[in-house]
Amino acid sequence: MNIIKIEEKLDSGVNIIFYDKDIYPLFNKLNEEYRCIYFNEPVPVKMRLIELIEKVSRNKRLSHRRLTISELREIFVRELAYERIIIMFNHFERLTKRSVEFYQFINSLQNVTFICSFKKNFKPEVYPFFKTFHLVNQDEYHQKNGKDEINVTYTMYLILSCLCFIIYLKTATSLFMAFLLIGAAWFALIIFRTFIYVGGRV
Repeated sequence: MNIIKIEEKLDSGVNIIFYDKDIYPLFNKLNEEYRCIYFNEPVPVKMRLIELIEKVSRNKRLSHRRLTISELREIFVRELAYERIIIMFNHFERLTKRSVEFYQFINSLQNVTFICSFKKNFKPEVYPFFKTFHLVNQDEYHQKNGKDEINVTYTMYLILSCLCFIIYLKTATSLFMAFLLIGAAWFALIIFRTFIYVGGRV
């Protein structure tokens, strides 16, 4: 995606994310026309929030290091006012549950837009935030991660669950048939859910 198309996305308020790209060169280009701030990584949240406040604040002499994140967040919202800022950072995959809550709050502000990049898979709790982004180089991501291949994980889970169901039937022949079937189905369902939990997000 060239710089013109990126600017079109930004002007429409769309968050942008790249796979396996350093966005610092893009920051250098956009910083000439937009108010941008760049972080090499999004954490720790408190330090990033202080940097954001210093970027938008009109009072450069205030010290914010002793304030809580909640207090800093209120200051940032107040200082940002009607200004617009583009927040840019690499290593999206380093977001944690706590930090993503903060960034989702910031994302709810109409005058904030994000440009990010990631190199690795991220935690499931980060995915709702990720869905607010337009992945620029989708083809490259699919090519390197094989996302277009058929995923047979759930099929394997189902087969293994059915196998456990059969084993349970064979080892529990002394029970009445009705209780046997109910118990076996319940057991297989637990096995299936356990595989999903251990296997994680597909």
